[in-house]
Amino acid sequence: MNKRNVPQERRPVPGAEKAKINRLKPKSRLIVTSVIFIVVLIAAVSALAQSFNLSLVGGDNAEIACDGRGVQVQRLSRTAVNIICSGPSSNPDPTAEPTNPPQPTATNPAPEPTTPPPAPTRPGPEPTATTPPPAPTSPPPPPGGHIEPFAGAPACEAIGIAHDNRAWHGIWNYEYGCHWDHEHKRDPHEVDHIFGTEYYALAGGELSYPWQTYAGSSESFESYTEGAATENSGKHQGYAWHYFTNGLEVCDQSLILGSQCFDSFRVQTHQIGGEMGALTRFHSVYTEGIACTPEGAARMQFNGSANAYGRNINGQFYPLTRDSINQFPEEFAGCGFGSGGGWLDFGRLNWPERGVLQPLPSDNPQFANFAQFGPPEAAPYRIHPSNSPNSLDSWQSEGNVFNCLSSDPNCEQRIMVGYGLHILQGESSGMTNPANASLPHHERQTHYWCVDPETQLFNCNPETNPGGNDNTAQALFRAWIAVPSSMDGSQYDEDGARNGAFTFHGYTNRYGDIVDGCNGPGLDCVPVRFEQFPLNNCGQNACKAAYRGSTERDGWDALSVDGTPIQSGGTPLIPAGELWLKYPN
Repeated sequence: MNKRNVPQERRPVPGAEKAKINRLKPKSRLIVTSVIFIVVLIAAVSALAQSFNLSLVGGDNAEIACDGRGVQVQRLSRTAVNIICSGPSSNPDPTAEPTNPPQPTATNPAPEPTTPPPAPTRPGPEPTATTPPPAPTSPPPPPGGHIEPFAGAPACEAIGIAHDNRAWHGIWNYEYGCHWDHEHKRDPHEVDHIFGTEYYALAGGELSYPWQTYAGSSESFESYTEGAATENSGKHQGYAWHYFTNGLEVCDQSLILGSQCFDSFRVQTHQIGGEMGALTRFHSVYTEGIACTPEGAARMQFNGSANAYGRNINGQFYPLTRDSINQFPEEFAGCGFGSGGGWLDFGRLNWPERGVLQPLPSDNPQFANFAQFGPPEAAPYRIHPSNSPNSLDSWQSEGNVFNCLSSDPNCEQRIMVGYGLHILQGESSGMTNPANASLPHHERQTHYWCVDPETQLFNCNPETNPGGNDNTAQALFRAWIAVPSSMDGSQYDEDGARNGAFTFHGYTNRYGDIVDGCNGPGLDCVPVRFEQFPLNNCGQNACKAAYRGSTERDGWDALSVDGTPIQSGGTPLIPAGELWLKYPN
């Protein structure tokens, strides 16, 4: 039988309990006092930080004062808002800028060129954000749903939504119910199913890239000077995305410009339709497109359900995309993918009207040689139309013809990209003054109209200028990629055969000449990619895949609900009477 040890009874020692009580009393007093203080503090705070429900009827007004750091307004719907009186901030600094993502390396580095081009003495400028505006310590949580534009909507930065210079956005934020003061035209993600998302990783974002231009950019291989204003920091509002699909519908029309035609094309452009653009020759670009020879285009079938051209393969329809070309190279023979970018030279300024050359300090001396380069309106050009000396309405870049390398004087290694862009006549913010090209920015004098001098908001009369002079109505009416015919079967052609198709993964410099030694994107390391790009029966030095638009197909205005120009009856996205856009846009 197990015995249980019974604990010995502990008897109190006379006088010990009194000593113990005396030893604990100071602590007990402190604890009791602390508890009372905390309870009082909680009660006081509860009395200060309270929530109220306030309902108003038509015609009522409510004035709310905040005895704190500021007021945040969260719009829940058209008829409901949440107002928060913020207390002192524990983190008053704005959100830190994100670090640059690691630079990717080329999966297949370009082979050594015969004569490598000169390398820049200093790396190119990385895209940087402009000085961020002051913002609350944290943005309000998204209210959810899909909020349509409404009169009286707040500016996004005013409610704590930080602006990102590397991110695409329209004029309106449907998630938070707020607006920006500029926009970047069409959303590039709408055609990711055709071109993929590789570009965003290579460029480090949806806007700008390591090969952006900077103050003083010219046709020589100058290096970037630390501290010089870059394209994204000085003219961020000029970035725009344009794209088109189903270009095979106008293949015959596009063949007027080249030997192949584009079915789809996506391009990031940079231009401002007012004087800021008129006085500048070089702008950056990135393009990608899917091109077909006439024979390849004839083999494609249109699928109404998919709203796309492609092929029926093994009982399934595959649209004409970069991935489908790689997956079924034989079925999509005659069609291929190409991409590239760099700097574009927009040549000679036509001012005060079409056909009149306006010399600028940045011009090449040969610009005036009409016998060799044709009249001023021969591309590349920036043109003011007749009878409208204040509106830069047309941009055209037929490649970079004035800056071939000494090691490649005929530009035989050059891959050329380009586009033509129309700006609706009258969409200029002010008068072009060529004399300003010789003056520093702080000394320039330009006459602007429809722009408030203090707020810089466009304030055009909606009755005389509906949607008005704000540089927003743009149309991509030309697009092309040109590859030298000699690239087919060359040391750069990865398929190793002269078969009318070019496959290459590598880099070019900012002007389009193939270079070696690049480990990632940079000023003279622009990533290019070609997948069986057609180079067949060109009959010329370069095979040019092109798109020639039309009035019926061109998208004009990013500020209308349906893409129809506001001046042509489109429904404005900005509510009547609202002033959201700032110069420049």
